[in-house]
Amino acid sequence: MTVTALSREPLARGLVDFFGGPRGTHASRPVNAMRWVLSVGWVFLAFAYLAKANCAGGIKNEDGTVSLNWAGARQYTSFCYNDIIPLYGGRGLDKPGFVYAYSWQEGDLTRYMEYPVLAGLFQGFEGWLARTTYPLVSWAVADAGWYFALTALTMAIMWVATLRMVGELLGNRLWDGLLVAASPLVIMHGFTNWDIPSITLAVAALLAVSKRKNWLGGILIGLGFAFKMWPLFMLGAFLVLAIRHRRFVPFFRLLGGAVCAAAVVNIPIALLYPDAWYEFFRLNSTRGWEWTTLYAMIARNVPNLPMSAEFVNVFSLVGFLALCVGILIFGLRTQRTPRVAELVFLILVAFLMLNKVWSPQYSLWLLVPAVLALPNWRLIFTWGFFDALVWPILMLHMHGVENKGLPGEMLDLAICLRDGFILAIAVLVIRQMLGKSRDKVLADNGTDLLAGDFAK
Repeated sequence: MTVTALSREPLARGLVDFFGGPRGTHASRPVNAMRWVLSVGWVFLAFAYLAKANCAGGIKNEDGTVSLNWAGARQYTSFCYNDIIPLYGGRGLDKPGFVYAYSWQEGDLTRYMEYPVLAGLFQGFEGWLARTTYPLVSWAVADAGWYFALTALTMAIMWVATLRMVGELLGNRLWDGLLVAASPLVIMHGFTNWDIPSITLAVAALLAVSKRKNWLGGILIGLGFAFKMWPLFMLGAFLVLAIRHRRFVPFFRLLGGAVCAAAVVNIPIALLYPDAWYEFFRLNSTRGWEWTTLYAMIARNVPNLPMSAEFVNVFSLVGFLALCVGILIFGLRTQRTPRVAELVFLILVAFLMLNKVWSPQYSLWLLVPAVLALPNWRLIFTWGFFDALVWPILMLHMHGVENKGLPGEMLDLAICLRDGFILAIAVLVIRQMLGKSRDKVLADNGTDLLAGDFAK
């Protein structure tokens, strides 16, 4: 990488000129763009923290202790709700003990930590760190607020590391990293849940494969699966290339690394705490649809239409598998070899569109693949803006119309806009794969930098 290509869109040129312009001919290393991307990343992470800070604030009690202050339903009215703060006490993270040994009762049902193993262990570590250091700040902040601050700091560091790795994957298009660093989705959802670590692991896996370290890439995919499951879907992209180019040895190394890593993390917990380990799968098989899914939108507008959890489970699974088969066939038949990022993006879109759970922060999963697949600055920024708007509209809808919240029609409109922009990106990616539009990434890099041993 000796020259950083400047994106040829007006918005890109304006931003890059603001940050000092493209690198000159005699620049020794492409550090200027990366430094600006990382700096912007830190700024947007600060905004992300501020977006949730109102829910981390406390109020001092008469005995001198500080407790959380969610007066006035501020979690809804200021859109600061996040899962990190309430689950500190709700999942026993504020108490000594192993996270998967903790349980509580909901009626006749015994509940456990409902996150995949690595995510649960991450939360347990942050809980231990918060409990250990809380006496230093107990006079100023509630314990859950301190836990949130430490968790946000850890994930911020991981996000900056992710930006650095994305820079390596961008090749001659380093300035495209601003599309990730400065996305409105980072402000709204950087600290809504524990999604950043899974993104870090997924991007690290892509980087490892790009450097032909397939065992390592597989291990990172397996760890990502143990954190949030979705990184496992990236194997589908490499399967397409493995079949197309007869690169089965690298694929089996990738698959073997993923299976081994996932097994090493999961088996001990499954053996020692089988009910707690199974909780993630139990909950996902029995829960209903989430507020911002296709199914929820149908239910709000056709309330008498029967849609049981069992029906949605089968429909979403069969539909997703059918789309994956379609992507496989399409990827094998295109004249131009599809790029890894294009395939990953299409697979993730297929999953999210049909899945019964699309927590709004899941859109963060799409951000890096979208930028790597189709660095259309105006479209990516516009999608991020409208996608981020889903969250405040959802919060006001959950607040209730009787409390001057927003009706379901407004939420449905926001969902349609979000889905419309994502589908528009998917259509443009497909056109690009068919050769009906210019592929800027191939034009500037000459090859698919993510393919590694899977390249032709």
